[in-house]
Amino acid sequence: GTTDMIDELAVTPLSEMRPFSWAESVIQGAPIFVGRTGYTGEDGFEMFVQGDDVVKVWSVLTASGAAPCGLGARDVLRLEAGLPLHGHEIDEQTTPIEAGLDRFVRTDKEFVGSDVLKSHQESGVQRKLVGFTLPGRSAPRAGYTLSHGGEAVGAVTSGSYSPTLDTSIGMGYVLGRYVESGTALDLDIRGRTVPVTVTELPFYTRPRRP
Repeated sequence: GTTDMIDELAVTPLSEMRPFSWAESVIQGAPIFVGRTGYTGEDGFEMFVQGDDVVKVWSVLTASGAAPCGLGARDVLRLEAGLPLHGHEIDEQTTPIEAGLDRFVRTDKEFVGSDVLKSHQESGVQRKLVGFTLPGRSAPRAGYTLSHGGEAVGAVTSGSYSPTLDTSIGMGYVLGRYVESGTALDLDIRGRTVPVTVTELPFYTRPRRP
């Protein structure tokens, strides 16, 4: 696995790093700054190296079994993990309460926007971020309309076919009365109506290390 490979390559063991921690080490004589971080929902490491060492470190990693992947693969993984992406699920027009990020909000102090967040916590919000599934491999795209009984009730923010779950998944904002898991909605895919089912996030959680 990734942790075994990193331990074999680095001069110091890195597999025991705690999530979101950072360390310095060396691979093949190249200094590296390593984070036990990432935005895929999977276990892994992020590395920062000097520009002159990039090709050497990359070559060592791939020769040891690391497989290159693109942005699309990363985006599918973060979607399966239910992680919001700026410009899609979160932006300047969205509050953390709407996005389901309440656990990161403290309203016991005053700050810019704290009155709005307090109001959302006390009175609720008109819309909330939800996950949904649909049969087959049709990929819901950002901006597609979600409806109920012929009435538009929300819109997709992200969507893709999920190889892990072998079905299509998506996230989007819908009106508050349609956020319960199991709620049936309709998705407009280029004029074709497809049934979707609201589901809890995340769609998938990787097994934790023993």
